[in-house]
Amino acid sequence: MKTHRLYALTASDQLGGLLYSKLFVVSLILALLFASLPTRALTAPARGQGVTENMNFEQGWKAKSSHLRWAGFYYDHVRFYPADFERPADLARVHGYLEKYGVALRAANTIFVNHAGFDIKGHVTNEVQAAQSVRDLAMYLQMMRGLRDKIEAIPQQ
Repeated sequence: MKTHRLYALTASDQLGGLLYSKLFVVSLILALLFASLPTRALTAPARGQGVTENMNFEQGWKAKSSHLRWAGFYYDHVRFYPADFERPADLARVHGYLEKYGVALRAANTIFVNHAGFDIKGHVTNEVQAAQSVRDLAMYLQMMRGLRDKIEAIPQQ
């Protein structure tokens, strides 16, 4: 009968079954042990999120905020007229660069207004967020500086 054969298969190797059950219990205990560890203990720190105590974020934030004010002043007061250029294509290029400059300025102002990692007075509240805010603000300021250089490189009369 088939039921007798199935019973014979399940009851045949009692010693091997004991070994498998011990391995299962040990692996279950190890899995629970690793699951109880915090994930920070098992992973390496991400690039840019390592030790940050040597950096002075407050000073960088203050310097970049003053650069941002000057970048806004430039954007608000710069004017280009068709009479300033020999070719209309140059004027169109300047206005294209100025439009990109405005987009970067708005993104930088958003970062400054949100001030992630800083309190209202510019003191660090979270080092990782402060580092990211300073880096992002520096990236947009550098982008605006490059666009300003491209605008100045276009010949005017």
